[in-house]
Amino acid sequence: MIDINKLDKFKDIYLDLLKHKLGKGLDEDELYLAEDYSIVESLERNMRNINSTIELFFKANENKDELAMQAALLRISTFLSGISGVFEQTKEDIDRYAKIPSLDDFPENYRIPKDYYYPCK
Repeated sequence: MIDINKLDKFKDIYLDLLKHKLGKGLDEDELYLAEDYSIVESLERNMRNINSTIELFFKANENKDELAMQAALLRISTFLSGISGVFEQTKEDIDRYAKIPSLDDFPENYRIPKDYYYPCK
C-alpha cells in the first residue's frame, strides 16, 4: 500500500515556506495548493470513484453491455485525469519556489547530507 498521508503536512509546510520567502509578493489566488485544501482527501475521493467505476466496468463486462463498459471507461479516464491534475498542479506550485529571485544558486557539487538517510539517488 502506498502511504500518501504526508502530502498534506508537506503542503502546509511548503505554503508556510512560500509565504516566508515571498511575503506580500505571494498571490495565494494563483496557487493550486491552499490551507483549506487536502491533497489526500482529493486523491482518496478520486480513487474511491475509480474503484467504484471499475466495479461497474466488471459488471458491464459480465453482462456483455458494451455501452455501459464504454461509459465506465470514460468515467475512469475522467477520474484518472483528476488524480494526475492534483500532481501536475502541485508540481507547478512547487516549481514557483525555484523562481524566487532572492534564492542563492544551487552549488554545483551539492549532495544531500548522509545523516538525513535519504534513500533516493
